[in-house]
Amino acid sequence: MTSYGFCFRPTTRKDRKGGRLYLRVVHGGESRSVTTDYWVYPDEWDPAGRRIMMPYGHSERSQQLMEYQSAMHCDTMRLDNIIKELARRGAYTIDEVMDRYRSVMFGNALGTYTEHLATDMEREKLWRTARGYRTAATRFIKFLGKSDIKLENLSANLIGDFQQQLKAEGMTMNTISFYMRTLRSIYNKAVADGRIPKQFESPFQGAYTGLQTTRKLALTAEELAILSALDPTLPKSERQTNGVDLDRRLQEALAMFLFCYHARGMCFVDMCTLKKRDIRDGRLKYKRRKTGQMIELAVHPTLRRILDWFSIRTRGSDYLFPIISGNSPRDINLQYTSGLRVQNQRLKRIATMVGIDKHISTHSARHSWATVAKNEGLPLAVISEGLGHTNQKTTEIYLASMNRQTLDKASRQVSDAIKPGYTGKGSIFPRGRANFTQNIRFVRTVRRPAEVMPIIS
Repeated sequence: MTSYGFCFRPTTRKDRKGGRLYLRVVHGGESRSVTTDYWVYPDEWDPAGRRIMMPYGHSERSQQLMEYQSAMHCDTMRLDNIIKELARRGAYTIDEVMDRYRSVMFGNALGTYTEHLATDMEREKLWRTARGYRTAATRFIKFLGKSDIKLENLSANLIGDFQQQLKAEGMTMNTISFYMRTLRSIYNKAVADGRIPKQFESPFQGAYTGLQTTRKLALTAEELAILSALDPTLPKSERQTNGVDLDRRLQEALAMFLFCYHARGMCFVDMCTLKKRDIRDGRLKYKRRKTGQMIELAVHPTLRRILDWFSIRTRGSDYLFPIISGNSPRDINLQYTSGLRVQNQRLKRIATMVGIDKHISTHSARHSWATVAKNEGLPLAVISEGLGHTNQKTTEIYLASMNRQTLDKASRQVSDAIKPGYTGKGSIFPRGRANFTQNIRFVRTVRRPAEVMPIIS
C-alpha cells in the first residue's frame, strides 16, 4: 500500500521565517520526498490535517495560498493516478512511483532527468556514476537558486557563470572539469533520447573539460617503511612504534592500507568486497569492480598475516574485512561509501602522527605500489599487468617521476654520448637501451632506517 501527503520543512536560515512544503511518499517500508516551491509560515500550516490554513479576509497572501492549495490538489491527483496505473500492471517499487511522478511534474527538468538516469545506473550497479550525476545536477541547481531547471533552458552563459562560481570557491580545475563533463553528459543523453532538440551551439562549448596533472599520490619507500614498522599485525617484538601510539581504529585503517599495498595496489572498493570464498589453494581471485577484469595473486605471508589479524572481527561474516555486511547492492554501496570516507580520515590522522607531510588516501597504496615497482626496475608491462590495467598509458599516470639526481646523471650521459672520442667508459649507465631501466635501480639511493623492516615481503 502507498501513502502520501504534504509535510512542512522549516527553513534553517536565521534571516528567514517559514519553510517549504514537500510531498512525502511511503511504500514498501521506504519513503521518498519531493520538495516544492510552496512557501508557507508556521501559522499557515495545519500539521495534523496536512493542509494550508486560509487566513480571514482577502489579500495578496490569501490569493497566493489559494493558488498553492489548488496546485497541491493537482499534485496529489497526478500521484494518485500514477499509483493506480502502476498497481494495475502488478507489483511496483517506490522508485518507479517517484520516477514517473517527477517525469509528469517537471517534464524535461535537469534534476528529474538526472534522477531517471541515476536510477537506471543503479539497476546496472553503476553506483559511483549515479552518485556523480546526482552530485553535479544538485550542485548546479543550487547555484541557480531554483528547485530545478528545464534542460532546454541551459545556455553557454549559465554554464559559464557556474564555472566562474566554482573557480571563485577555490575548486581545482579537475573538479570543475568533473562538473562540466558530467552536466554535458546528462545534456547529451537528453538530446540522444529525443527529450530536447539539439541546439546549434552546445551550452558547453566554452566549458573546461580537460584534465590537469595532479599531485602525485605515491609515498616513497622510506615513508612506506615508516608505516610498515607500525603494522599492528606484526608481533609486538617486531614493531618499531617510535613513540607513536595508534588506537584500535587507526590500527585497522593502517592494516587495510598495507593490505592494499601488498596486494599489488588493490583498490579499496575491491578490498571491501572480498569474500572468504575468494581464497582457494593459497591464491586470491577477485573481479575488479571498475573494469570487471579477473585478478589473481598469491596470498604470501604478509597478506596471510593481515587476514588472520582481521579474522576475529569477521567471524561469522562472508567478507574478509569488517566493512560490508549483507549482500544488498544498495547496502554494499552505502557501506562502502561510508567506509571509504572513514578510512581516508583515519589515514590522514596517521600521516600527521608519523610526520608524513603528504596527502594520503586509500588510492595512495595503489600509486605507491606502482612507483616502488618502477624504482625496483620492474618493466612497465609487468607493472601494468600487476595493477590490472588494460592500457599502459593508465599505468604511466600512476608512476611518480624519477628523482632529479638520476635524471641529471642521465642527461649528462646523453650529452657526453655525442662528444668526439666518446667510448662509453666512465658513463653513469651502460650503453644500450636494454640495460638502462635495469641500472636505474642501482643508481637510485634509498636510505632506509636500520630499525625499520623492509616493506616488500
